[in-house]
Amino acid sequence: MIVGIDLAGDEKRPTGIALLGPTLRARLLFTDEEILRACEGAELVAIDAPLSLPRKGKLRKGDRELIQIGFRVFPPLFSGMRPLTRRGMRLAARLRKKTKVIEVHPRTSGLILFGTGERERWVEELREAGYPLENPCEHEIDAALAAFTGKLWLEGKTRKVGNIVIPQFGARLPKPG
Repeated sequence: MIVGIDLAGDEKRPTGIALLGPTLRARLLFTDEEILRACEGAELVAIDAPLSLPRKGKLRKGDRELIQIGFRVFPPLFSGMRPLTRRGMRLAARLRKKTKVIEVHPRTSGLILFGTGERERWVEELREAGYPLENPCEHEIDAALAAFTGKLWLEGKTRKVGNIVIPQFGARLPKPG
């Protein structure tokens, strides 16, 4: 099983979790403990949150590179991103004791896999590929894209931009099963 996480900056806001095995299931969780329990037994956890800090300045190498090739990312030290970055780093450290963890950027993944940033199209494409999501919110959709990026990583169909894993250009959504 691969777990995709669209992490919220604090436990009061919903975090999207997608569990990808033979099927895709998505839901919302809130606390770190709920998230850690959902990840038990996972082969890989793909997190949509900065999992490291810049060595200097406000941007990491991967952030700068994604911006240079036309993708929009927020700096980990941007005021609204600081709580998310701290939470992501803390959760990743705990998860790495038991499983592999990668940092992903679902919006970039959606643009590469589907050619659009429109989540409604992503959901349509997922349904057409055999991964139905029933009335998902944006956090569940982003978590699903995080999980699929993780699956592509396991299949060797991604590239790293700094510490951020994105699908290779031309990669396609894996088939169910």
